[in-house]
Amino acid sequence: MYPDDPRCWEIEDAYFYGPDMLVAPILYAGQSSRSVYLPKGETWVAYESGKEYEGGQNVEADAPLDTIPVFVRKGCMGV
Repeated sequence: MYPDDPRCWEIEDAYFYGPDMLVAPILYAGQSSRSVYLPKGETWVAYESGKEYEGGQNVEADAPLDTIPVFVRKGCMGV
């Protein structure tokens, strides 16, 4: 999705659901948060909280048992 962002080529534990949603599932038992890299050149919105983040950085996403961290590209899907 972001071929000009070299960090995106290294990520193996997150995926895009369509062109606008970045999903970062929890992979380990007992994990309640995780680091997520947000591709540069976009503003990303945490689906659960509505908090905005500039791309090109890692953010720590809370992930209680009933929540999968999802980020939506700002300006898409009514965000």
